[in-house]
Amino acid sequence: MAKKDDQARQAQRDLKRVNEEGGLLSAPKLNAKSKSVKGHFMADDVDASDRIEVWGSRIGRILSLIAVGVLLLWLVDFIKTT
Repeated sequence: MAKKDDQARQAQRDLKRVNEEGGLLSAPKLNAKSKSVKGHFMADDVDASDRIEVWGSRIGRILSLIAVGVLLLWLVDFIKTT
């Protein structure tokens, strides 16, 4: 029984080390990038004391994301019809 516990602990340490080193689909890099993108769209980079600037940045960034989506859909439809 003790051997299985040792193996389980060793496996957990190995998985943790691989995860920290960027293995398993580079999970730390993906987590950092997703936090960066979330922070951008939540306007973490603007002056937090100015609520109008924060909400204006959020609205503008979300509208630009919607516009890119619409343009991509239009492009796909345009390419399919030609």
